[in-house]
Amino acid sequence: MIENTSLPDYGIPQGNDNTFPPFTRPHVSPDDGNADNDLSGPALEYETGYICRAVLADELIAKLRKAGEETEVQHHDNVPLTPKVEPKPATGGAASTTSPTEASNSPPKKKNKNDANDHQMLINRLSKKPHIVEFKGAVLDRNERLKIIAAVAMCESGNDPFGAENTDEEFVGRKNGHKGIETSYSRIVHIGLSYGVIQFTQDGGALGGVLQKCNEKNHQKFVDVFGDNWQELLTLTTGGIPVPGVDYVSGLDHWHAVANTKQGTDIKAKASANKLPVSGEIRGKRVQPIALTVGGIKQDLWEGTWKERFKDAAQVTDFQEAQLIYAVENYLNPTLPFCKTNNVRSGLGIAFAVACRVRGVNPQLLLEAAKKKGLKVPFESEADEKTAVVSISKSEIKNYQTTHKGKVKTVKVAGEEITRAGRLNGDSTGFLAEDMYWTDTFDNDHDN
Repeated sequence: MIENTSLPDYGIPQGNDNTFPPFTRPHVSPDDGNADNDLSGPALEYETGYICRAVLADELIAKLRKAGEETEVQHHDNVPLTPKVEPKPATGGAASTTSPTEASNSPPKKKNKNDANDHQMLINRLSKKPHIVEFKGAVLDRNERLKIIAAVAMCESGNDPFGAENTDEEFVGRKNGHKGIETSYSRIVHIGLSYGVIQFTQDGGALGGVLQKCNEKNHQKFVDVFGDNWQELLTLTTGGIPVPGVDYVSGLDHWHAVANTKQGTDIKAKASANKLPVSGEIRGKRVQPIALTVGGIKQDLWEGTWKERFKDAAQVTDFQEAQLIYAVENYLNPTLPFCKTNNVRSGLGIAFAVACRVRGVNPQLLLEAAKKKGLKVPFESEADEKTAVVSISKSEIKNYQTTHKGKVKTVKVAGEEITRAGRLNGDSTGFLAEDMYWTDTFDNDHDN
């Protein structure tokens, strides 16, 4: 506690203590041993004065500190990033006033590491056009092709794609109380068993191709499922078996050849009146009953034990893969030249073109739909491809023109194409929501 009563008065003016409060303190060093810090002694050993308080805003202090830090740590150099062009001497002007002696006596110019010349080699080396890798589309490899086939399979075989069976429903038709598939050759031609992801037909030979793939994938399992008469099964479904009086492999091909002849007209009339005898029905060499076991009783593939064996085969993983592989190689790949020519690059567009091929429909339908919607062909965008498919699904396209054997004919859009366009657009698998595919990868080399 400082005792001010004993101190002499040095004439300290009295003022506003809040503005300039006075102070008195010993004028001694902290090391002089005066631990008592008293105020006794001569006047020169004390100091008096007034306190002046200066208040600086926090924001101002922060700015001052930052400015000081930047001044200390920053080093500013003029580093040109582009070559400098020295001014050319004016022609016809006065000669240089610098004498040779002055030039020789002047100190050599210090070479600064930040001179433009030092960076020129680096600038020249890096000053090139950027290397840009253009994205031309997704690669249509084997996996992408399998996904497209799977999407098409949902149109053909529903929720059980590998085991779906059509038991000669085209022959059965929808007349006389039957619930088959009505065609122009119903009650005339036996198509036989249609099976699997895209309904590989027995009469057309696709079923035989799939069975060969299954056998190659896993021969032992093939024998276990189809029995000891597996060899005759392969013979029947590929090249057909000998049948007395039958000289054609495919019954449908034979019907197309005779449909407009007198023979064909007679067959149509009898079939329409439901009077066509069994002997008059058309069965190719591929659509014949064979023995369940070697030397055993014979049965059609779409009936009884044979039918059950095909259901069992649908549960074998190797056989499922065989179905998909065969579909890619024999239906999708042959469609790709058409897609490349017409710039069909979306999963949806390719899938619809493949679905057309599966049904034996000319994919020209897709192009005709685009033209009738005022779109450019070859296609220019995914949106245009989708518009064409959607227009088909909404029955906006009633017919289209196609060339067959050199003749242009008008074809009516069938209900099956309308249904398939709608299902593909719905894409229940989610496999068609990829980027546009790169047409250079539509070749067989990328099918791996």
